[in-house]
Amino acid sequence: MTDIHPAWRTPWRNMRWAFVAIWMLFLGYPLGAVIGSDHSAPVKAIGYALVGAFALVYLLASVYVLSGRTGPDRRGVPVFGVLALLTIGLLPIIGEGAFGTAPFLMVVAAFTFPYGWAATTICGVVVCALAIPAIAGWEQDLGLVVVLVAVGFTMLGFRTIAMRENERERAEERRRELDAELAVVAERERVARDVHDILGHSLTVITIKTELAGRLIDLDPQRAKAEMSEVNQLARDALAEVRSTVGQLRTPDLPSAIAGAESALLAAGITADLPGRNIHTPNGSLLAWVLREAVTNVVRHSGASRCVVVIDDTSITVRDNGSGMGASGFGNGLRGLTERVESAGGTLSVTSDADGTAVTAVRT
Repeated sequence: MTDIHPAWRTPWRNMRWAFVAIWMLFLGYPLGAVIGSDHSAPVKAIGYALVGAFALVYLLASVYVLSGRTGPDRRGVPVFGVLALLTIGLLPIIGEGAFGTAPFLMVVAAFTFPYGWAATTICGVVVCALAIPAIAGWEQDLGLVVVLVAVGFTMLGFRTIAMRENERERAEERRRELDAELAVVAERERVARDVHDILGHSLTVITIKTELAGRLIDLDPQRAKAEMSEVNQLARDALAEVRSTVGQLRTPDLPSAIAGAESALLAAGITADLPGRNIHTPNGSLLAWVLREAVTNVVRHSGASRCVVVIDDTSITVRDNGSGMGASGFGNGLRGLTERVESAGGTLSVTSDADGTAVTAVRT
């Protein structure tokens, strides 16, 4: 059974957005300014509606745009525009108190605009916080300006750190991909050497025996027949050895799959809870296929911090504590794995929710 949530719900299950949205607590300042203003009830109601709309837009932006951002995102432009218009709408109601929303504008600019534009926009917000009260004759709050400067350039600092961390992660990913490619090349070279040695030895012996049989065919037909019988057996043995050697590329064994899964999980920073490598089961090849595909999905897509694998003679379960699958989570890899398990007389089930994903294969 597969339980996959709609794609729009997936970002809500990854709680990283909460670290961005938590700063909405500071919207209490403009909200307090509306409460303490001398305006009539209808005007105050408009102020409440504007602050509420600002909070809603920023919350949605935290979930769908800002969470996990390390580079430009064009969606930040309309978000910034809407938030700026809501701030402008608050100016006639609470005056300089409307600049209590400015830090949120800076966050959107810092994490979604190109770096140069982000710095320019942040400076522009600071200038507006100085110029608009001066032009309107409002009381100048220099403390707020200092806070805006500190917030703005702190956000740019976080952006720089995030960019560098992302570059480091990409470099690490490229290194792992290169290591995997080198491992494939080394394995191919090993197989090529093994095939060369098998065929070289066998064909040399076959050549010698066929030449001998050719010379003996008139002199000693019985011995020639025996030599040709040995040639036939040598050819069969060589073919079996070649098939076994090449087959190692296609059929993983369970201990090697466990070792590979542990290496992949640890390289991705995921705690691995795996059975010992000395496990033996008549279904080892099938379980190895399931383990390899499921762990690949955990590493690439889950966002998990822990992965637990349980194996017995007839089944395997791979469970992670990630954010679950999106609507397209059941892709070609799992579909192909389902077909492989079913063709071997087993069943594959996948469950996915906010607590993570579990892949279970059972061979009946």
